[in-house]
Amino acid sequence: MGAKFKVLTKSAIMKSNPHLTRAAIGIFLSAVFLTVGCGKSPAPLETANNVDAEVLRKENASLKKQLSDARSRIDSLRAQLNGAGASVTDGGLSAEEIIDELTNIKLTAQNRRSVERRVQFLFESLIQQGDAAVPHIRAYLNKMEDVDFVVQRTEGEDEGRRSRGRGGDWMERMRQRSRGSSLDFEQPPSLRIGLMNVLKEIGGSSAESALGEVLSKTARGFEVAYVAKTVRDMIGPDAFRDEAIAAAHDLLSNPIEVPNPNNYDRNAKRYLFSVLEMYNDQTFIQSAQGLLVRDDGKIDDSVLDYLDDVGKEQAMDAIYQAFNSGQVTDRGDLGDLARAGLKYTGSNPQADQMFKDIMSSDEFDMRVKWSALREMDNSDDTAVLQSRLNLMSNIQPSENEAENKVMQMYTKEIEAKINGEEFDMRKEMQGLGGDFWRNAFGRGDDRERGDRGDRERNRRNQPTIVPAP
Repeated sequence: MGAKFKVLTKSAIMKSNPHLTRAAIGIFLSAVFLTVGCGKSPAPLETANNVDAEVLRKENASLKKQLSDARSRIDSLRAQLNGAGASVTDGGLSAEEIIDELTNIKLTAQNRRSVERRVQFLFESLIQQGDAAVPHIRAYLNKMEDVDFVVQRTEGEDEGRRSRGRGGDWMERMRQRSRGSSLDFEQPPSLRIGLMNVLKEIGGSSAESALGEVLSKTARGFEVAYVAKTVRDMIGPDAFRDEAIAAAHDLLSNPIEVPNPNNYDRNAKRYLFSVLEMYNDQTFIQSAQGLLVRDDGKIDDSVLDYLDDVGKEQAMDAIYQAFNSGQVTDRGDLGDLARAGLKYTGSNPQADQMFKDIMSSDEFDMRVKWSALREMDNSDDTAVLQSRLNLMSNIQPSENEAENKVMQMYTKEIEAKINGEEFDMRKEMQGLGGDFWRNAFGRGDDRERGDRGDRERNRRNQPTIVPAP
């Protein structure tokens, strides 16, 4: 019963036995099937085939769920639009028609909510069209045009806002004061960003290629950063690495003035440096060193952040030169340079010299010196801590008794850390009393001037993606 056999079709049987009747054919086929059915059962499918079938089944179920979720979002948005009294399409708009409508969106204080829902609905409709929408999205992006989704106010509304004074613009002021470099937002701030997000949701090689084209054509720093983040989310951490880095280098070296810049355009440099940080690109360190000190003597925080986060000890020379150049006089900037450079004290000669210069000179006030001392215990390497302790012990006592007490306090802390002992810094500081600290650091407006806090806790002048108002 285990012999091989060849399954014959009805036409093959008729050709080989032309005199067989239909009944005979039926009997013959029945006999064949009964014969095949006897004995051993068919061999089971190979394990690999079973695995492949299971993978395909799961993938099919996942795709069905994605389609169902997309349809649910469309239905939800359609219901919201119906409730808001806005016109709703039946889903029959083409990609071209959707993009055309988006280019003519006008937000006002009166229609803001309904129009924002409409915009979201249109973007979701594009996502549902999938690959068919990609060529139309690419064509629009290649036009190098954009529409900002911001509220357009009449002259009368603007006058009313001005007449209300500072209180009337409370929400707007809060948005402008926001800090952070997030590229995530509830509502796309512009049509181009919205379309890039649609490409991300569609996925696939065509969408990825369209996003890659943006990197080679856009002159807007925040678009380079958004695309870089998007493709890394889609593909992986090294996606379009060369293209993104090349775009960032070019725009940092040859900045282009964007007509009618928005808040994101005004912060283009920080966005571009954030791209270099995304990919941990160290090839721009040499060029960045020349951009650290601005013409007005201020430190460019976006450059310092890059040198600190990516350049690390390679940037020590630039930080040291800027600190000693005499160009930088702002107390906050000097403190930032000290924090960036002194983390290498105990292992880098320039950092050691910077510490000596700060602690031995009367040119630096107590705030800068305290910033330097606070960095001394920021290590878990016993050898580095011991080297720092030796540096501190070789500093000559100051005529300022407050400086000496603070030096002694941090010396005790490092000694305790080396010996594996507990040290209560808070208790030590409280023991000196409030009057001591007020006298040591001064008071009033002079105390605050130029002191912008710890850069590690509050990066300054960072761009913020603000949801469209």
